[in-house]
Formats: sequence, C-alpha cells, structure tokens
Amino acid sequence: MLREENQKYNCTVGALTLVPWKVFKDKLNEVHPISSGLQAMALKSTIDLTCNDYISNFEFDVFTRLFQPWSTLLRNWKILAVTHPGYVAFLTYDEVKARLQKYCSTRPGSYVFRLSCTRLGQWAIGYVTSDGDILQTIPHNKSLCQALLDGYREGFYLYPDGRTANPDLTWAVQPTPEEHIKVTAEQYELYCEMGSTFQLCKICAENDKDVRIEPCGHLLCTPCLTAWQDSEGQGCPFCRAEIKGTEQIVIDPFDPRRTHRPGTQSASASNASTPTRDLDPDTEVSD
Repeated sequence: MLREENQKYNCTVGALTLVPWKVFKDKLNEVHPISSGLQAMALKSTIDLTCNDYISNFEFDVFTRLFQPWSTLLRNWKILAVTHPGYVAFLTYDEVKARLQKYCSTRPGSYVFRLSCTRLGQWAIGYVTSDGDILQTIPHNKSLCQALLDGYREGFYLYPDGRTANPDLTWAVQPTPEEHIKVTAEQYELYCEMGSTFQLCKICAENDKDVRIEPCGHLLCTPCLTAWQDSEGQGCPFCRAEIKGTEQIVIDPFDPRRTHRPGTQSASASNASTPTRDLDPDTEVSD
C-alpha cells in the first residue's frame, strides 16, 4: 500500500518535494476527482499542515497514512474529517480530556478522535470508559474506520462527541487482500538447519508471521508488533527504521509435493530489491 502511494505521488507531481497548492490540487484531481471549490478548500485545510499554500511530500505522506487506503482516499477523508461528528482535528491531549469531561457521569462511551500531535500520520482516540475515566489510545495496524467500528462493537466508541447518532462505518471498511509469500526450497533447508521455519515469528517463536513493515520489509506476527508499539517502541523492532505502514501477508510453507501456484510470490522475490546479507534469525532480510 505504501509503495502504491509513493508511486501515485510521483505520478501526480513527479520528483518534486514541494509544489504549490494549486498545482497539487489539479494533479490530485486527475486521480481523485475533487467535486467543488468548497471541497478543495476543506481538503487544503487538512493537507496543508504548515498553512503556507504549498504541499510537501511529507504532508502528502501524512495525509495518505491518515486516510488510507489509497483507492478510496478522498472518500475516507470525507467520511472522517468532513462529516463525522467525532472529528476534532488538532486538539491536544489535554484539550480532548477537557472536552470529554462533561460526559464522564452522563454518557460513558462518548468519544472523539484527532490527529496525533506526537506521531504524525497516526490517529488518537479519546473516550469515556464505563467507570467514567477518560482514556486516549493510538490504534495500530488498522485504519481509523476499522478501529472505530471495532470499538463500537466492543462497546467503547458509542457516542461521537456525546451525540446519540453514531455513523455506521461498516460499508466504509474494505477487506485488504493479503499478499502470499511462498517459501523457497533453499529457505526451507536453511531454516531446518537452524531448527526453525521461515514462517515462524522470530520475536515470540510461537506465531507465524502475518504482517510486513514498510518500507524496510521485515516480517513478524501482529501480536508482537502491537506489543512493541504499545511499549512505546520506536521504528521497526529489527532495524529501527521508521514504520510508514504495514501490510497483511500470508506465508505459504514450502511443500515439495506442490508446484508454485500462480498469483503467489516467493519470499526471496518479495525482497529482491533488498541488498543481500548473511541471514540471522532476528535480522534476516525477509523478516
């Protein structure tokens, strides 16, 4: 997904890292139609973080992370930042607590969401618990629409900014196709010699890898990635590179009785652009 967004940005404005808003708007309109001048103004207020009438590669990266996936980018933006009553834009942590304070005794389940001030490109959700406490959380490894939908089903996010009507986001959540990575015979033999398997997460040694970190490409299981991020771990747990996105993957174990299936990708091919280095269980190229 992240690679697709970078390709789309390059197709939109070329190799430029900073472009005037009008140029950016016209180019974006060719990919994602902007319906009106009012919508363009609202879009600018969300993307142009520095309010200087220019859009940088960084600002566009933040925007696409917030309103992923790319295929429905502007639709997601309209759902979350234009029409949703729980959106409070750039409020700080303390301001969110103050805003929700009035609901502590009257309406548990009230919530608002904002752009994280400390982790650009991520959302922060503040909500009132059943005990009347105010908690704030940053959802990991899922879109905001999915996080709000999950929270609603679990009874946490019921009343956007205290209002009774809570938008149904079921229709806005699309299942992300999982990429299949096929283990090669060489990788199978290598990991057998180490007493392990390629598909086993090298952090917990219990679960299979099911998520890939972008852009470094390391693989691990979702519980380990979530635990790492919840412990305030910065960057990839293997190489410490910045995490700009994640993708769900499925690793197809090596089976000498079966031939390579169309539509799958070998683990070595998925990392063909990564320089080769000696494999180690914790720092392997394909992890």
